[in-house]
Amino acid sequence: MDLFTALKERRSCRNYTGKEIEPDKLEKILEAGGWAPSVMNLQPWRFYVIKSHSLKARLKHSCESLAQEIFVASGWKWVSKYKFDFLVEAPVLIAVAASPKDTGADQFIPGRGTGYACSCCAAVQNMLLAAHALGVDTLWFTLYDTPRAKEILGIPGELDLVSIVVAGYCAEPPKNVPRKPLAELTVTL
Repeated sequence: MDLFTALKERRSCRNYTGKEIEPDKLEKILEAGGWAPSVMNLQPWRFYVIKSHSLKARLKHSCESLAQEIFVASGWKWVSKYKFDFLVEAPVLIAVAASPKDTGADQFIPGRGTGYACSCCAAVQNMLLAAHALGVDTLWFTLYDTPRAKEILGIPGELDLVSIVVAGYCAEPPKNVPRKPLAELTVTL
């Protein structure tokens, strides 16, 4: 698949069939994450592949509790209605974690020190695009309570949980979403 086609066609999926991802495809997705650019080539990411239904169910319950906390704090009705079923429907979750110590020279700039997280985000994007090219649907998921999620997933305390990739096969085609015009997003100096 052409890169620009993948960029334009990839969509987030929140409704999975439960069909297992073929092992060779999952390996290619993880390998794509490992080929991402990283600060000082530290490759700080660690990929936690979660297939356990009980772990996914515990994470879902934690996210539902968090959504209610957000609703109480914000009053945003959409948050109280948000469904997290995709966390247990999808056959695989890939938690992407890294040590903040693996951040490079930006750690010495006041208010910075996030290079490790940016590197992990590049790995996530690589995985999303590779999955799409392989016919696997994904969701870049970030609506979780980090300390609770780390405890549930057994991620060591010294690591930061940067993101979770939800992966599987969509039960229905994802909807196309509009994109803002490039002119609205670009500043030329």
